[in-house]
Amino acid sequence: MSGAEYVVLFVLVAIMGAGLPGPGDATLIAAGTLAGEGRLNVFVVLAIAIVAWMVGSVIGYGIGMRAGRPLLDHHGVFEKSRLKLLGKGDRLFGRHNFTASMILPAFVSGIFRVRFAVFLLGALVAGIGWIGMYVGLSYFLGAEIAARIGQAGTRLLLGVILIVCLGLAVRFAYSHWRAAHEHGPVEP
Repeated sequence: MSGAEYVVLFVLVAIMGAGLPGPGDATLIAAGTLAGEGRLNVFVVLAIAIVAWMVGSVIGYGIGMRAGRPLLDHHGVFEKSRLKLLGKGDRLFGRHNFTASMILPAFVSGIFRVRFAVFLLGALVAGIGWIGMYVGLSYFLGAEIAARIGQAGTRLLLGVILIVCLGLAVRFAYSHWRAAHEHGPVEP
C-alpha cells in the first residue's frame, strides 16, 4: 500500500479539524472501511487522523486568534449585528469555555480567546469522539455503513434542517410571547 492514502487522509482531516468545510467525514469513513478490509492499517489511520485533527485545529485556532476578531470587530456594514454576535460569543465562551471549544469550529475558539490549554483539551476530546465514531463504525461495519450513510445522507440533512427551522420558529414565537407578557397587563 502506498502512502498516498495516508497523505490524503491527513490533509482532508486537517481541513476538517480547522473547522473548514470539506470531505473530512467521508474520508474518515472511507479510511475506516479500507482498514476493515485490510487495505490500510487501522492504528495508522487513527494516529494520522488524530494528529491531522490536532494540527488543523491549532491552525484554525491561530487563524481565529489573529484574524477573526479584527474581521468582526470593526466599523462598517452590519457593525451592530457583528458586535451583538461578539457579545453573545463572549458570554458563551465566558461560561462554557471547554464545552464551546469542543463543539464549535476551532477558529471560533481563537476568535473568543479561549486559553490555549483548554482549547487543546477540547479539540482532543472532540477529535477522539468524531474520529473514533467514523473510523470505528466503518471499520467494524464496513462498506455497508458507508452505503447506508450515503443513502440516508440527503434525508438526514433535510430532517436536520426541518428540525432546526421548527426549533427557531418555536424560539421566535416564545420570545415574542414572553416579551408581550413580561410587562404584565396594562391598567386603564
